[in-house]
Amino acid sequence: MSILDGVQRVLELYADGAADLSFTDVAGRLALPKSTASRLLNQMQNYGLLDQDAATRRYRPGALLAQAVRAGMAATPLDDACRAVLARLSDDSGMTAYLSTLNQRETVVLQRLNGSNPVQVLSPPGSRRPASGTAMGRALLSRLSEAEFQALYGADADGPLPVEGRDCPATVGELAGLVARTRADRCGVAIDQAMPGIGAVAAAVRDPATGELRGLCLSFVSFQADAERVARLRESVLQQVGALGRELNDPYWLA
Repeated sequence: MSILDGVQRVLELYADGAADLSFTDVAGRLALPKSTASRLLNQMQNYGLLDQDAATRRYRPGALLAQAVRAGMAATPLDDACRAVLARLSDDSGMTAYLSTLNQRETVVLQRLNGSNPVQVLSPPGSRRPASGTAMGRALLSRLSEAEFQALYGADADGPLPVEGRDCPATVGELAGLVARTRADRCGVAIDQAMPGIGAVAAAVRDPATGELRGLCLSFVSFQADAERVARLRESVLQQVGALGRELNDPYWLA
């Protein structure tokens, strides 16, 4: 394993949601010899990719890495417009609101606004999830052309997808069907699927001037939302994101 392979594997642990990691965590989860894990973590710390807490001896993403992430996620005018919509959605519902984009087959969280509800669904900016298993992912995928979708997943409808959770698509054809339904509804809803106990309602806009694609969603724990409340959240997302789409002259929301 090269040093870059090791760095990527460690960073993926943080991308999957780990806040901090011990030496034992890294060695065990990556199945690395202790000497290799120790050398890798020391090198990452020396180069500013990781910081180590002096008291707990646990590692967290370093200042240099955080600076690079902030630079890579610098808000665009579209992001600023989306944030205003997120604020309204979160304030009106009390739920956590997310802004995400699509990177290959994954969604990437760009911004998060915590709601007023005492129970929140919290994934930090930079978090990644397979697009196939989430409402956000399907909303973003619904804005791709057929050629763009096939470039990501191929044209074989029987092509298998990684198992993400209950009721998630197992093949490219099943995913294409869910994406088509989301496109027709202009909104994706997923409850207790890739993320058990979690629900989300999402829609997406695409700036015709730049091609930038953004998804906006409200996320909640399942017990907070019965069918009637989910319907209200869906209507709110459609109204707010649709209004933004029309401001952008996004043909999808003008039709």
